[in-house]
Amino acid sequence: MDIEQLLKIAIKSEINAAEIYKKMADKTKIVFLKDKLTFLANEEIGHRNLLEKLFKTKFSHKTLKLDMDMKTPLPKLTITDDMLISDMISQAMEAEKKASDFYKDLEKNFEEEEEKSMARYLSHMEESHYYLLKSELELSHNFELYDEVHMMMHVGP
Repeated sequence: MDIEQLLKIAIKSEINAAEIYKKMADKTKIVFLKDKLTFLANEEIGHRNLLEKLFKTKFSHKTLKLDMDMKTPLPKLTITDDMLISDMISQAMEAEKKASDFYKDLEKNFEEEEEKSMARYLSHMEESHYYLLKSELELSHNFELYDEVHMMMHVGP
């Protein structure tokens, strides 16, 4: 697969990830978790912007057109109304692991050191998202009915 197609896949994956984190944030009543999921959604938007900038630099003569039906190598996440928060977090963790691996592989397709560095950075960022989610998953296992604890527990300041 050529670098143009790989960048399009990466951009589409970041769009999908941001949408999923927004859905997850809308689903939870826990203020602190909602904040973290919103943070992750914004991180993915930042990744998208970085990748779009790289695309424009490498392919200035082309217009970025994404096929929204394009398949990506990342797992498709499904959020349902009756889904446990721990199940959502587990799915997101798996996606972050795959995203980190994707960017490690993407690095091998770049020739310029700056581009390779960007791919390494994105790989590390996705890995840090995994660990943030892992800590939330551990909390969800430690508290029975994590999303339905005492109402005032997560009100915030």
